[in-house]
Amino acid sequence: MSVLVTVKIKGDTATFRQALADRAGIAKTTLFKIESGRGNPTLETLAALGDCLGVAIAELIGGEGEPAIEVVRAGSGGVDISGTAVRAALLRSMMVGSTLVEVVEAAIHPGLFETAVSHGVGAREHVLVRSGRAIVGPVGHEVELGAGDYATYPSDRPHRWGNGGTEDALVWVVHTFPRGGDA
Repeated sequence: MSVLVTVKIKGDTATFRQALADRAGIAKTTLFKIESGRGNPTLETLAALGDCLGVAIAELIGGEGEPAIEVVRAGSGGVDISGTAVRAALLRSMMVGSTLVEVVEAAIHPGLFETAVSHGVGAREHVLVRSGRAIVGPVGHEVELGAGDYATYPSDRPHRWGNGGTEDALVWVVHTFPRGGDA
């Protein structure tokens, strides 16, 4: 197990470590090994350290944790997932509970259309048009969207992307893919 103990220490580090080890009832060398990632502390040791520091065990273990906010800047790229009619980049892929969520930035080229296959049972696409006009939806149920419009539809069946306009349609797409028993 990798354990990370992060403490902002002011003043004499050695004195603080000794005081913390004494209060937690552990050896100073044990504390040093835990801090350097070479220890294998018991749950009781982690609980004692957490009590002394006023933090939950979860805050002592598990690496850096998730940042308070993640930012993806415009034009920062992403993974190219372009097709014939669509230039697209996967900006972020993450698990939310048992659902895989992907955020995609795309440009649908004017006068072009393409059909996408099923993305799997329970998959959905959420499309927000930023500019231009886009034609999206399950085959036979497509709708035309303008700037500011939003649509969501099941993408667990063939669906189409297109643009009958004269300029690229810029869209954001959020794909959701349930995993496990959520489908």
